Amino acid sequence: MSPAVSQVSRTTRTRLRILRRLAFLGVFLVVAMLALSQFTELKQLAAGVLASTALVVAVVGFAAQRTLANMIAGIQIAISQPIRIGDRVSFEERVGRVTDITLSYTYVDPGDGSSVVIPNQLLTEGIVHNHSTEDTVA
Repeated sequence: MSPAVSQVSRTTRTRLRILRRLAFLGVFLVVAMLALSQFTELKQLAAGVLASTALVVAVVGFAAQRTLANMIAGIQIAISQPIRIGDRVSFEERVGRVTDITLSYTYVDPGDGSSVVIPNQLLTEGIVHNHSTEDTVA
């Protein structure tokens, strides 16, 4: 790790990682929409899809309710910082070190060579014991 990166706190690293993923998703969606709008044959289809956006959003939102809840919980974890990358946590009889926090899941290394994948929605609804409450530069 370079000296500049090692001076960034774990709080900042966790927030930046999730914000970078959100920005990438947003840019990808905008570029995809712009690329599709360049095709003349797709303009009429795009107009029809845009006209029924409310219905499409309602159907997708209902179908992806758990996925969206996990993503919103991931954003909530990034903002409120109850846990950060590198923290030692226990959750539902599992103890380990947080190795990654994505929009949907948090990855915990229990130290036995395996990885515990916890949906973010469960973390925000459950009781998490954070054994690393100090914000040290890692």
